[in-house]
Amino acid sequence: MSNMNSFNFNESFLGFIDDCELLPKDFDEFTSTVRLRQLFLALSNNILSTACRFTKYEQRRLRKFSLKEAFNQKINSMLPNRVPYTAKHIKVFNFCKDSTKIINSYKNSKSTLVVTSNKKLLDVAKLISLCYINNKFQFILDKNLLFHEFVYRKIKKLHKDKTVKDHGDSISITGENVDALKIYTSWKNIQRNKPDIKDELEYAIKSIKKENYSQVYLVYPKANDFKRHIPVYVDELKNRTYIIKAIPYSLRSTIR
Repeated sequence: MSNMNSFNFNESFLGFIDDCELLPKDFDEFTSTVRLRQLFLALSNNILSTACRFTKYEQRRLRKFSLKEAFNQKINSMLPNRVPYTAKHIKVFNFCKDSTKIINSYKNSKSTLVVTSNKKLLDVAKLISLCYINNKFQFILDKNLLFHEFVYRKIKKLHKDKTVKDHGDSISITGENVDALKIYTSWKNIQRNKPDIKDELEYAIKSIKKENYSQVYLVYPKANDFKRHIPVYVDELKNRTYIIKAIPYSLRSTIR
């Protein structure tokens, strides 16, 4: 417990641990708890895609509840005994022993949840398994991963005529007759007059010097004091032709 208290989860993670919500500080148009909750539900879709997806309707409805309650309601809506409002016909139900054990354990509120490596679990069983760590109902995600996935999917959708690759620590865009572009993402609160971009700038310099990129963008969430691109100049690259920019990236589409 002392280790948990000494480590500030809000600096790196978003989500919930039982009744404790880990939400980002207010920024841009995300100035209320309900909007910050909806932001998390929307961003988590990119990570949860193999288990479940919060629809826009669900995001707007569930943002009124705590994240713990939102995930509980989502799980309950996916349970096999739920009757769909509009069901043209019932699909064949494939019995999965491990899924049944996990679901029964969840429904019976047992202190010990079934742990399995079975990759063919029902979606609801996958979600339940993801939400129980050390037999505690919780779901936390690295906020830099959430932002990176959001940016990557947006860019891939926008640049269908180019090759967009996710390198884990960065994103690249290449194509015919265009200069290759390297993108580094980070969830930071950037101040225009004194931007904290030192770590990402080092990656940018390395990409230009060793990977032959001439354009590198450092992408951060759009914020109240960070609404326009910031050009960055580096003395050690003065003999090269290059472009480095700090780019504000809007997350507003998650609450529209």
